[in-house]
Amino acid sequence: MLAAFLWVPNLKAQQDYFETYYTVGPVLKVVQSNFSFSNDQVNTPEAEPEVGYQLGGFFRTRVNDLFVQAELLFASTQNDLIFKDYNNVSGFNPRAEFEFTSLDIPIVIGHFFKNLRIETGPAVSVLLKGNQFFLNEQTNITNQFNSVSLQYRFGVGLDINDVLISFSYEVGLSKAGESLRNLIGTNVDPKRTQIGFSVALALHRHKKRQ
Repeated sequence: MLAAFLWVPNLKAQQDYFETYYTVGPVLKVVQSNFSFSNDQVNTPEAEPEVGYQLGGFFRTRVNDLFVQAELLFASTQNDLIFKDYNNVSGFNPRAEFEFTSLDIPIVIGHFFKNLRIETGPAVSVLLKGNQFFLNEQTNITNQFNSVSLQYRFGVGLDINDVLISFSYEVGLSKAGESLRNLIGTNVDPKRTQIGFSVALALHRHKKRQ
């Protein structure tokens, strides 16, 4: 009876602790979104989704099964728009190409289930540079677009040793939508959804037990 009495507090003492992990490393991400629009002036190539690439680093703080992760990513996106019968010339359908470079800063919170995790949180995108290619001319259009936009992410992931894999579903503002609005002078809802896939490598881990 005395042994049982001494064992119960000891078990409680073993459970009342926090394990904190700090992890940093590089991230490579590919995103794909579809933005379909058509009117009398312009449409989007249906077979060519908006594709983007992101490269940077991450920092994660984990306490037991809860974590917060911040990333700093240089992102490149491209989208095309096609004018129909441009300048009232029948059959003349030139393509306008847009390239954007931005700095994306997502911050997510999540929960681990062994090696599986779920996460959600916002991401701020800061436009660094925008170029338009149209009728053999290149134009810097950085100042014609919103310098800051907001996205929101829902994701799942898997940690396999030092390799971190993530799938995400993201909702936010699209540069394709802004391109349309600026070109045709019509209010266009720039919201879009996109799917992301990323691979990160944990180069350094630090564990602290309290």
